[in-house]
Amino acid sequence: MRVEPASMPYRDAIFMDPCEIAYVVGAGARAAARLAPPSTRSAPASVRPLAMTLASDLQKLIEQSCSTAWSQFDWIRANAALYGLSRRSTDKWTAPGAPAFVAMLADSPLLRRRLARAIQDGLPPALCKGSPLVSGVFHADSPKVRFGGSASQVELADLLLVRHHFQTGRTRPEGRALLLRAKASTTPRSGRLTGRDAHQFDLHADWATPLAFPQGDFGPPPSGERWILAQGPLPQGITSVYGIVSSQRSCRGQKFPDNCPWAVGHALAPEPGHPRESRATLSLAAALDGFVAGRHGRPWEVVAQAQDHWSHFVREALERSVAWEHQVQRVGGVDLPRRRAALSYVQSFLAVEVNARLTSTIDREQSFEAYVEELIASVDSVGRQALEWALSDKSAEEPPAPRTTPEGPRGGLSVLYIATFGDDALAEPVPDWIPLPEPAAAVA
Repeated sequence: MRVEPASMPYRDAIFMDPCEIAYVVGAGARAAARLAPPSTRSAPASVRPLAMTLASDLQKLIEQSCSTAWSQFDWIRANAALYGLSRRSTDKWTAPGAPAFVAMLADSPLLRRRLARAIQDGLPPALCKGSPLVSGVFHADSPKVRFGGSASQVELADLLLVRHHFQTGRTRPEGRALLLRAKASTTPRSGRLTGRDAHQFDLHADWATPLAFPQGDFGPPPSGERWILAQGPLPQGITSVYGIVSSQRSCRGQKFPDNCPWAVGHALAPEPGHPRESRATLSLAAALDGFVAGRHGRPWEVVAQAQDHWSHFVREALERSVAWEHQVQRVGGVDLPRRRAALSYVQSFLAVEVNARLTSTIDREQSFEAYVEELIASVDSVGRQALEWALSDKSAEEPPAPRTTPEGPRGGLSVLYIATFGDDALAEPVPDWIPLPEPAAAVA
């Protein structure tokens, strides 16, 4: 098994404008970037299980995100001189690397728009009344943490998945969140982890470990001297996963679950005689299917007690990840936070999505006029649902959180944010939703 490292010069080049390069390389590469799943005959939607419908749509989007990352990779290798890169350097590249695949999940307006469609089509109206809000941001440099007796610093994670559901008549939204650490590999295994990677693995295996942010990526914890992310709702639940993405152009025959190019697995403390390694046992499509429904991910609260470090961490991650100008931008002339403080996150990420779509030039599915009309309709739908939710609860209004520029460095975790409005609640979270891998043979 070979684990593909990310090439730093390539990573810096590819993240200048995620997804756009793939659509300017000619018809051949554009075709490669499109979805091309095998044609299968399925039961009518009325009798087909809901989870299977949404999961299959999610897998197609995941396949497309990987295909587009490969198209970017090919284009940059062929045009290395545009980025000041030598042919000798680019000829050594073998695969895009995990950061490029993460960027496609979080920072492609085209894929986010298609994900919103899939969620709206896949969820029942009681969980999704109108257009869902799907937005995200990508940061190439993740927050650094220090823990234990070691002075070394490691990255916390590569991506934070955040779910918000605004149920009619409820004062506060339901939340789910999940950290993801990405690795590119030829098989659904991280490979033996050593050095800093092993140190990072120990943190993901035990989130009761106190940790600090020595570079000021996050502020002080709400209580105590160090952050303890196990403190909060469902502490026995899964806080993070290792996301293993195929480093090959096709993952078929590589034992990836459901032949999905992304898979997730636990960070399980190894038994004596075994290396630190994560083995993925569930496709990312199945993981996201449960995340959208509410079964997967740890709950988090918009308003949390000081002892709830997990909820405070998710809140701060959202606020630091979104640029300040987007946090204060008004969309559609409606200042949503004045009605409910919790809607400030919807307003921030709605502003991110509107700006991302208006500056994107890669959508070739429709005319510009139709594209703008669809964007306006989705903004109106989100705004209308937010207003209806705010008016559905007659309790006293919560004061909005202070809207001041966050202290410390700008940037933060990469985030994929999903919000829906509906009359029903999300499904109850399941603590252990990732299948355990088969026992591995001890290493001599």
